[in-house]
Amino acid sequence: MKLEQILSDALAIATENIDKEKFHSEYKVAFDDGYDGTNVEISLDYHFTKKYPHLIIRRRLGIKYIDIYSKINNKFEKVVSYEEFPLTYVNDTIQDVNGDGLKDFVINWYGSTGCCLKAWSSVYLLRPDKKTFSNDFDFINPTFSPKEKIIRGVCYGQPGETEMYKYKWDGEKVDTLEYVYYEMSEKGERTGKIIISNNHPFEDNHKILKRLNFVPNEYRKIEGYDWFVGFE
Repeated sequence: MKLEQILSDALAIATENIDKEKFHSEYKVAFDDGYDGTNVEISLDYHFTKKYPHLIIRRRLGIKYIDIYSKINNKFEKVVSYEEFPLTYVNDTIQDVNGDGLKDFVINWYGSTGCCLKAWSSVYLLRPDKKTFSNDFDFINPTFSPKEKIIRGVCYGQPGETEMYKYKWDGEKVDTLEYVYYEMSEKGERTGKIIISNNHPFEDNHKILKRLNFVPNEYRKIEGYDWFVGFE
């Protein structure tokens, strides 16, 4: 397969430069069958930690491919492999999202179908060994608060009719703390109360924890809050 060969060739180039602290190369691979080629980017650097370098190889041909390798025993070992459609891919960032002091890999993308706000983030946490990563976590419309180890966000739904959530990092797990939404009457109208519940209102074991007269301040500055409020 062409893309597999392109990746293999890029990895071979990186391996030739494995003794360097930093290495960067960009080039385009042309195809003989008349189809457009693919752009390739190779970047070896201390992307995530000052102690251990990581190799990032990017390819794009209909789909955007991102592969990350850790330099272990003077060899490159793949630790992340990700792909996304160019129409949905927004960007990717290297940042500490869970507050453990380690930089993580975050891909931001936007859903291509559906009616409502759907900005997603796929997160790979750098593990304490500073070489490998967790499996990916997907969050919809998230706002990360590393100092609190908290993720707040807006669920998928019509403006003014959906919920907000609050999760907390627990190592390589995410605990649900609460959901926030407007209380509705039998006629489908807001009662003026805000409900705090233990999980999504349509899930089993749903339990109302609090009824408030206002949305807690901690949610008012998150991305998508206006969507939650709706057209008031």
